[in-house]
Amino acid sequence: MPTTIESMQPRTENDGGPLSPTALVTGATAGIGESVARGLAQRGWRVLVHGRTPETAAAAVRRLGAFGDRCVPIAADLEALDNVADLTRQVRVHAPSGLAALVNNAGAAFPARRLSSDGVERTIAVNHLAAAALTVMLEPLLRKSDVRGEPARVVMVTSYLEARAQPVSDWTYAKGWGQLRAYAYSKLANLAFAYLLARQWSDEIGVYMVDPGGVRSNFQRRAGGPLRAIGALGGAFMSSPQEAARGVVDAVALAPIGPTGSYIRAGRVRTSSKRSRDPEFQSDIAQQTNRLIDARQAR
Repeated sequence: MPTTIESMQPRTENDGGPLSPTALVTGATAGIGESVARGLAQRGWRVLVHGRTPETAAAAVRRLGAFGDRCVPIAADLEALDNVADLTRQVRVHAPSGLAALVNNAGAAFPARRLSSDGVERTIAVNHLAAAALTVMLEPLLRKSDVRGEPARVVMVTSYLEARAQPVSDWTYAKGWGQLRAYAYSKLANLAFAYLLARQWSDEIGVYMVDPGGVRSNFQRRAGGPLRAIGALGGAFMSSPQEAARGVVDAVALAPIGPTGSYIRAGRVRTSSKRSRDPEFQSDIAQQTNRLIDARQAR
């Protein structure tokens, strides 16, 4: 019988003495996400390790070895908002005392245009809509956490490619779709939404955007299309997932290097694209995002 999440019987919040801060890391079964999960577990955090399927999540926890005792595998395919809602329910079960950190790392890029079950181009659905919806749905747990004696943190893993994006009003991307275009726009939209959240939540929940730069991983190979070629040609000049994860782990576990709403690259607060920082653009993104979330809740 294959190992399932249920059969692993992970530790509860109260196992093993004093309560440790809990972090959810999405897309934690490979690449940056798996390295982030390992880095946080090494620092004593309890980590909810998200994968697309129960099998991949459980396998990732096993690869963490001794640190896997601090980890809980959870699973959901983030293309659909219904699955995001299910992931939220799983987090509530495994972190009833609150969530000290949410790392929105899961990402995707597809070689062909298709729509999610919510009627959104899949790259936008995974990279922006799912991350935004998960953050909003987990707000009560983020506000509830006080294990560290400081506000919970949300870390959005972003990309320098957001600066190349052009606005898209139709999230089905019926015209002008391209793999790189959709990927860049999804990161721009998510970055703009994160800036808006940072302002709205002020110091109540910290929001940080971390750009790991070019990373040498299997992401490009799995994506296919132009991204696969970029990974093959530029891999020698990219950082490893372990190197890239350090900035994300630091943004979660160390004293912030900047105020909430900071865009961080290479360990320094930087400036993202002008469009991502435009309040009117941010408001437009939030309205489109909230309409889709509200439509799902009304079904």
